Amino acid sequence: MMKRIFSLMLAMLLLLAVSGCGSKEKVEVDVSALASALAEKVAFEAPLKELTAEQIGNYVALPEGAQAAGYMSGGTTAEEILVVQCAGSDDAASVKQAVESFLADQRGEMERYLPEEVARLENAVLAQKGSCVVLCVSADTKTAEQIIKEYLG
Repeated sequence: MMKRIFSLMLAMLLLLAVSGCGSKEKVEVDVSALASALAEKVAFEAPLKELTAEQIGNYVALPEGAQAAGYMSGGTTAEEILVVQCAGSDDAASVKQAVESFLADQRGEMERYLPEEVARLENAVLAQKGSCVVLCVSADTKTAEQIIKEYLG
């Protein structure tokens, strides 16, 4: 009897563990479309320049197979957009950590050179849903959050 209860408990634990693995959802998003929507609909103080995937890779290490799109101001503000679609949620979590580190470095730079931009960086919209990571640095966070929600659900 004890063996049977133990086996049943072990089976239940295994079932819970396997179902937990299924929560690593993959969210497919058109990175260019989302980045463009943010660039067009969110209010930015300075003009933004579109970045290539290679340029984005200079700021944030992109995992193999990732697709990325982004925009960045010319240096007069901290405004920027970054959208990365990864192969899985583990890669996305790594990208999100890299973006958080990038934002911390940016805050340090802005404290020295453009202190008025620090608040914008501290209020940046950074979201991860499944395998997708999105960053939008703008004073217009409400619009950015709405657009991101439209694309990521």
